[in-house]
Amino acid sequence: MILFDNAEYDRFFNPLCCKNRRIYYECILQLIEKSKTIPLLYEIDAKDCIILYLRNCTYVVKDENGNDNSDENINSKKSDLENAGAILRYFRSCGWISEQEIGRSGDHIASVVPYCRKMIDSIQRIFDRDTSGALTNHIFAIYDTLKSALDAEHGRTIRPYLNILIPLTDNVSDLKNELQILKDSIHTIMRIVIKMTEVNTFGQFLIKDEMMNLFFNDYFFIKKDGLIPGYIAEIEKMLRQIMNTDVYDNMIREYETLKQTDEYKAREIIDGQLTEIQGFINYDYVKEMDYIDKKINNYYNLYSTRMLMVLSNNTNMQTYLNDLLVILKEMDAEEREIVLAEISKSYQLSSYRYVGRKSIERKKKRLPNIKSGAIVISSLSDDEKAKLTQELLHEYPDRYSVAQVTRYFHTLLSDKVSVETSNQNIKNRDEAMMIAASIIYSGSDEFPYVVEFLGGMVETKVASISNIRIKRAR
Repeated sequence: MILFDNAEYDRFFNPLCCKNRRIYYECILQLIEKSKTIPLLYEIDAKDCIILYLRNCTYVVKDENGNDNSDENINSKKSDLENAGAILRYFRSCGWISEQEIGRSGDHIASVVPYCRKMIDSIQRIFDRDTSGALTNHIFAIYDTLKSALDAEHGRTIRPYLNILIPLTDNVSDLKNELQILKDSIHTIMRIVIKMTEVNTFGQFLIKDEMMNLFFNDYFFIKKDGLIPGYIAEIEKMLRQIMNTDVYDNMIREYETLKQTDEYKAREIIDGQLTEIQGFINYDYVKEMDYIDKKINNYYNLYSTRMLMVLSNNTNMQTYLNDLLVILKEMDAEEREIVLAEISKSYQLSSYRYVGRKSIERKKKRLPNIKSGAIVISSLSDDEKAKLTQELLHEYPDRYSVAQVTRYFHTLLSDKVSVETSNQNIKNRDEAMMIAASIIYSGSDEFPYVVEFLGGMVETKVASISNIRIKRAR
């Protein structure tokens, strides 16, 4: 393996294993993000980026004793400029940044090497719990990869093992991991709910907890949106189809070449991987989602129970009420009335706490010295009210009223008996809306035209319209 055989990578993991590993990790993230916005990352830009980070950094720089090269050490006594230079030299010696090379600007290039990018990206995907949108991204990626595999002219089919099967297995593996994170999230939410003892704590949790918001946004999108079940069904169908295509045979031949093995072994490996993907999509994915559904139902039941217990000061009122009703049932009518009267006097509300939406709503400042205009109803006479009503109802008539549509077809037909949509050049939305309005008004006493459906559709510049004939009714 190149990692162990090449002496260049002996110190590759050192920045993640020293005292200032958090600072080194944050610095390399800054350089990766910076390199995404410019064509080429030069050393002066990288140094400025690290200096800006160090000035805003909340972590204390610790003295490194294990590094033999003091020029690469960072410590709290050095300035931000000196520490930035030391970090760049340290990254270069560990193989995180490319070797010194003069670029066109005359400055040294400080590009982050591909191996380092992949390592940092893997660390983020493994340990970063913010998985918003990751589930659906993996499903879309699986769908797109399989769709390209069934396209004979797609470039992926030339090397199907590396370009189709490997991405499929990677995305399925990531999807399994994201589902596990989703399950862990609902477990965490349930543990938090169990510990709550006040109603206002529930309110704060429901309104402000970002973890819960992310969880339910992801869950309801993949479960209730309607798109994802359709994608899953298509993935199941395409997985069955791919076994009967030339892509499957090409995968086996490519695996034989890459791994230097025979056809039997290659077929066994390829079949095993495809079977695992099919098993996950057909069975495990549905099973995991059903499990999460069940846990969500438990969460709501738990939430309801905890709310009742909090409101009743951790007393199970249902048991007390049941015992009371049994006792009242055995009493005679007069005694029951006396007991109920006494019970009604004994109830007293001692305290009630709840954080409502109004409690956390930010009030907008009213802008002073702004005059707002309005019509004072009491100052309008009857004539003025009638005039306003006339303007609203008659000065701005309905564009597609019976009168407007009748006038349009009177001009269109002129001396003709009838017109057909297949013979008309419908150029804009208004003309298409007039045709649609004629279908609605056809047969009414106010509309002097009738519509006959001829069958089929007519493609126009603005819409597909049914082929109809419009003729005079009388």
